[in-house]
Amino acid sequence: MVDRYRKKIATMVIQLAKDDPKFVKEVIQKLRLSGEIEADDLRYLERIADRWIRIAEANLQKARR
Repeated sequence: MVDRYRKKIATMVIQLAKDDPKFVKEVIQKLRLSGEIEADDLRYLERIADRWIRIAEANLQKARR
């Protein structure tokens, strides 16, 4: 039961990183600055957010052409 709950939470967080990657990066940065997480904690999630930021920027560039 707990494993299924963790998978559901992980799925929701990954979806949030896709939907609003800049927000996710801001929250991770605040958690690091406050000392609530270590420097490499949530790095996987941060990479997902970075990827979706790049995708959004590329789409914006294509739309401008």
